Amino acid sequence: MLKRLRRWLFGGPPAPGASFAPARPAEPPPPAREPAPAVAADPAPDSATSGLPFEIRPYRDGDAAALARVFRDAILVTAADHYDADQRRAWSAAADDPAFPADLAKGLTMVAEWQQETAGFAQLVDDRITLIYVHPDTARLGIATLLYQHLEDEARIQGRERLVTEASQVAHHFFLFLGFQPDAEETVERDGVTLSRWRMHKPLI
Repeated sequence: MLKRLRRWLFGGPPAPGASFAPARPAEPPPPAREPAPAVAADPAPDSATSGLPFEIRPYRDGDAAALARVFRDAILVTAADHYDADQRRAWSAAADDPAFPADLAKGLTMVAEWQQETAGFAQLVDDRITLIYVHPDTARLGIATLLYQHLEDEARIQGRERLVTEASQVAHHFFLFLGFQPDAEETVERDGVTLSRWRMHKPLI
């Protein structure tokens, strides 16, 4: 079944396991943007995705610990080809921040479950895609794309004219595939360590 599922889903580039470089710009971004931590097809259903072994649902208060594990593992493993060990340690340390659960509750956060395990999550705050992370064990199955589609659908319902994001080097090509346009590459800082990322946008009208 897994092989058939992969053939059904693989219509584009691999989905990112870790999407965004964390906050505190080392070089200040344009004033109109706030620094953020860092994917159209037919809309996916609001609950279990018909015919697929995924459940896509809204964030619940009890999800924080599982999402912190996904966040940490996605960065430490999936981002290894783009960021060195010090960068990944500094970035993933955000999962230990006491404010992490409160940040997850902002805007709309969608959670993906695969075989009753947390597989990934994504967040929309206003017009910004702030988070998309998929656990490395469930990467390349289209989970990030399904999560993103929920967020884009919500943004359209809200009447947003465009979406913006700050994408890591891991997620840059993924967002290009989804129709985002690069604005500029920038450097941000986390715990004294610099990381590079891309400011990007996608018109919705």
